[in-house]
Amino acid sequence: MREYILVADFGKKRDPFALMLFHDNAQLVDGNKILETPDRVIHYYDIKLIEKYQGLGYEEQADRLASIMQNPKLRMSTDLIVDGTGVGEAAVELIRKRGLYPIPIIFSGGETHKQHYAEFGKVFPGSNGVLSGAKVIENISVPKKDLVDAGKVMLEQGRLRVAPGRWNEDFQKQLLKFKGKINENTRRTKYEAETEQDHDDLVVCFLMGSWYIFNRREKGIPEQTSSQNATVGWEPDDYC
Repeated sequence: MREYILVADFGKKRDPFALMLFHDNAQLVDGNKILETPDRVIHYYDIKLIEKYQGLGYEEQADRLASIMQNPKLRMSTDLIVDGTGVGEAAVELIRKRGLYPIPIIFSGGETHKQHYAEFGKVFPGSNGVLSGAKVIENISVPKKDLVDAGKVMLEQGRLRVAPGRWNEDFQKQLLKFKGKINENTRRTKYEAETEQDHDDLVVCFLMGSWYIFNRREKGIPEQTSSQNATVGWEPDDYC
């Protein structure tokens, strides 16, 4: 299992480009001798890096992701998750041209997530016949409600730990202003920032990361909870 997850929400029009780096930090917790419960492993997820940029073009956004993924600590040990909804598709193509293998998440209004596959050569046109006939994930469509539910579980279980950094306060404010609004006609709940002036880019990164953790990385692992909530050390130069 890869140790890191890098999640990116592309900047569309006036929206900022945001990214968030999760570190899977597995810790052994002692069992209760009186209750005779065994020791267990709890996976905490430390957000080691948060970045936001305003006014970057798609080429520059792809370059930034490629630069981070070349870090020796992250190379070959990181899953790259990106927002592929809407114009995010164009940015995904640029990332693939840089030799990266992103998993695009498409926000949907369906009832369950669906994985869409395509031939390797179609997704990566420059492969020159390598792995001809092989199938790869082109994208995963995920109901936004499932993304929100995953974020709620992550927070409720106390397994998210955010390292000190420039954008921490902004992330906390976005979480507080991210609301669910019921459409009176369809009775569906729409999740978005409270007002048009508020951004939700960091929340989007957090929700995609949480969903990927619970539905792809921890599939089949029993739910593990803890009341611990700590701040981890941060060495920003390691990930620049």
